[in-house]
Amino acid sequence: MKPTTAQQVNTLLYYLQTKQTPPFKILFWENLQKIDFDYSANSLQQLSRFFAAMAKRHIQLPQLLAHQSGQALIVALAAYIADYLAKTTGQAIAWYDYDRMLAQLARQNKHLTQSQLPADFYASLTARIGYKVYCQPLKLLPDLLQGKDVLPQFIAQMTQTVYQQSQVNLLQSSEAVCQGYLAKVKTGKLQDAAIAFSTYLAAVNFDHSRDSLVQIDEALSAIQQAFGFTQADYLGFLQDASRQAFCYLLGFYIGVTSSRLANAPVRWVSFAQMYDSLGEAFVECLEHSFVLLFEDCYRTPMLVVTNRLFGLAGNFPTTAAEFADIVQRQNAGHLAVYPYQDAVSATADLPALWSSAMQAAGGLVASVLSRLSQGQPILPYVYQAHSSDNTGDELTAFNPSNIKLLYPHDTDLDTVTATDTDTDTNIDTVIDSLYQTLHQNPQLAPIIVGCFDSYTNLPMGRTEGVVIEIWVYENPRLQLQLVLPYQSANDWHSLKIYPLVSHQNGAQTALTSEQITALTTHFYQALLSAPSQNTAVKTLWQDAYVNQLDSWVLPPKDQRIQQQNAQLVTHFDFALLPILDNQPNGNMAAFDYSSIDWRGFDLAKHILQASHQEQRYLQVYVSDNLIKDELYRQVEATEGLYRYGKVVWGVVIKSDAALTKPMSEEERDTPFANHRVSCADILFDPSGQARVEDLQAKASQLMDAIGRVNQPPNAPPDVAFYQLHYQDDTSRAFNLAYPASIAATNYRITSSWIWRRHLPNGMLSNSVVPIIIHTHAYQNKAEQGEIMVLPSQLWDKAYYHYWLSLAYEQFGQDYDLLPYIHWQQKYAQDSTDAATQKRLWPKFKPNRATNRAPSREQSSAIGLMSDKLENPMSATAKQQGSVQQAAVQQAAIQQTTEQKLADVQPTLQPQTSQAAQTPKPMPPPSLSNELTQQLMNDKLRLQTQLSTKDTAKDKKLLLIAIGGVLVLIIMVILVKLMR
Repeated sequence: MKPTTAQQVNTLLYYLQTKQTPPFKILFWENLQKIDFDYSANSLQQLSRFFAAMAKRHIQLPQLLAHQSGQALIVALAAYIADYLAKTTGQAIAWYDYDRMLAQLARQNKHLTQSQLPADFYASLTARIGYKVYCQPLKLLPDLLQGKDVLPQFIAQMTQTVYQQSQVNLLQSSEAVCQGYLAKVKTGKLQDAAIAFSTYLAAVNFDHSRDSLVQIDEALSAIQQAFGFTQADYLGFLQDASRQAFCYLLGFYIGVTSSRLANAPVRWVSFAQMYDSLGEAFVECLEHSFVLLFEDCYRTPMLVVTNRLFGLAGNFPTTAAEFADIVQRQNAGHLAVYPYQDAVSATADLPALWSSAMQAAGGLVASVLSRLSQGQPILPYVYQAHSSDNTGDELTAFNPSNIKLLYPHDTDLDTVTATDTDTDTNIDTVIDSLYQTLHQNPQLAPIIVGCFDSYTNLPMGRTEGVVIEIWVYENPRLQLQLVLPYQSANDWHSLKIYPLVSHQNGAQTALTSEQITALTTHFYQALLSAPSQNTAVKTLWQDAYVNQLDSWVLPPKDQRIQQQNAQLVTHFDFALLPILDNQPNGNMAAFDYSSIDWRGFDLAKHILQASHQEQRYLQVYVSDNLIKDELYRQVEATEGLYRYGKVVWGVVIKSDAALTKPMSEEERDTPFANHRVSCADILFDPSGQARVEDLQAKASQLMDAIGRVNQPPNAPPDVAFYQLHYQDDTSRAFNLAYPASIAATNYRITSSWIWRRHLPNGMLSNSVVPIIIHTHAYQNKAEQGEIMVLPSQLWDKAYYHYWLSLAYEQFGQDYDLLPYIHWQQKYAQDSTDAATQKRLWPKFKPNRATNRAPSREQSSAIGLMSDKLENPMSATAKQQGSVQQAAVQQAAIQQTTEQKLADVQPTLQPQTSQAAQTPKPMPPPSLSNELTQQLMNDKLRLQTQLSTKDTAKDKKLLLIAIGGVLVLIIMVILVKLMR
């Protein structure tokens, strides 16, 4: 079997590090043994000197690639550079050759189109650093072989990129945020230098032990002593995002470690969820951003961190160890775990019906896992033993034909077979039906077993799980609930299946621990011996089952891959693609622009229904530079464009060079400042009927025409005019007709100022943009020639992600601005003073209408306005409150939290999962007469909602006019007197 890419690369790295002689030739091996490949900064300096020595001897890539030993040399050194980056940032690394990388990009669903790579030498080896950053280290070789010391700059830039991509998106679910932060310490050490005070945490061994909590306390004490924090420093401390991340990291770790030590099932909830349940009594502050919910109370482990540093609450623990001790005393759980043990038989004697029920449960869950192995959703199933299954006085073996798929109307189990599916099934109603059947047993079945997909709380947090209900109705009766937890595949691991757990205590089940162990043993045996799905379930079990409740233990499949990749090979046989001169970069497959029809897009309605946060996003900032520019007229036209505009496709003909590059951090983080004016010339069809491909063709023809002309007199007047405009960066054109000497069309060209926050990533990743034009722009009126880019949160989702994918392909990351904008809005970091407010256009009047969640159709049409906000906070969310007050309120409120925020409860009838699938929205209907009338009504209401009137400016103009009249009168009087 041919060695894998990872095996060959890891073999090369092994011999570089150990300095052992490899079984195959590597060019300049004697010189390489003088370099310390120990992942230190000194190793990079030695490597740079090695390349400089080759440059002095004029050794270039073609010479090295001519021999197998030279190919081994360049692959080894390129791999070390990428591996150095992974090791120093604490990230996992994966290796891809050209074919595997092409397949990897094709599997990515985010960008909705299949990616392509240029089939050249530099794409022969790709390293994935972490889970989002891809690196092609072979691209460094030409510069290195010319003696250029590019390694330090490359490592610095890539390190910053890796840390940026590993930032946790706080807009995800609370459990996902927790997982994102705990991933930074999953190796036992904090690897992210972007976290504040990371040097103080270097000595902490993050192994979820009580000793690790003591080490955290020592680190916090050292920080407090070094900086001397007081309560007066608290608010300033929280203004730094890296310090907020520090509090989140330690808060999540303290909470999870405490719950694990106490064996207490928990889940994380957000402030918005707590606020929805507890109302104004739950104040907003960093410590309440994410709350740890126990069975009968909630706790705020983030407060341990800030309380240790600032002494905020005297009645709250000031050490992580004390917090864990309180959890142990007050919240210790009774969660029982029943791991699978191979070749172990049940020791306790069980009633025959109980054994038959567990056999049925195992067969039923085997059907569920079979669907899971195929990537299909888990549906609610029920198994009912029939009297016909009895032979004499004993129940016969498990009968797969008795497995039924439940529907909402199936209260009597008169169901269809499990092969049918219905995506419109109401899962909650189905589960209610299951429990109704369990309690009533309308067919007097001796055994009923049901299972459904839900969530379960574990000491490590909330995870998915298959809830299994086993009921035996004949004496001795049995009512047992078990949960088979699992974690779907994510960035960190493949699918994982955990051992069976039980939330019931002995009083609820009247069973001994030995009896439940024997029952679960019967279950495992039946699960892995079910005849219909035997092979698929066994394979899944061998790949996914882990024997402990741990988020970071690797499933067997991943462990085997690691072991396989670590195997050394005896020969180098890595296929390198040829070097192609002038090879263009690979581009994404063309986007189907015809799939988006802007003619049915109701712009005025979206503006009218925008929330306060969305209105702030829709505004633009007028800088001093823009006031001096002719493009200021576009700002004045913004209100009219929002009121009366329509959306059409536009094609950028020319733009400022800065627009094709990522925004600077300063411009991204401080948008309301005097940044330079970025503009572009955009070609569009005022009727909105032109195909994008035709607009692109006309833009290309125009560029060819002005490129062929050396002197303006040699060109037709209309082409010469545009050429002069094109060559002058300060020239602006509004509603300029497309040169008729090239083609007879009604297309227009307009210069547009681009507010970079209205682009998905703040730059022109593509030349095709949706723009807003005046409805009557085709009438050739100069005052109606202004246009603006449609704010990207109103874009079609598919095109939004396609736009980001183009940036990702070019720069290695997409630079999506949406998380930054939501972050700034959530924490009021985009709040502005009165002077800045005057420069924001248009002016929105306060919306007095009751805030309502948009309908499914509106949400779909709005696009990305809120699709990344899982639980958006109420518009009336309270200002940040006092942490001391919050700590006092916690004890009084926590007793009612159980009833309001409980998840699947350890009772005989747990609450049901909220995992009902949302049907896909219907496509927007064509514009009917009623919709047209509604549009007109919306626009009339919009006129009262939008106001760009600057009253101060109007007063000044009025005073100037009055003054002018008075001067004129005085001059007339003086003239008469002189006569």
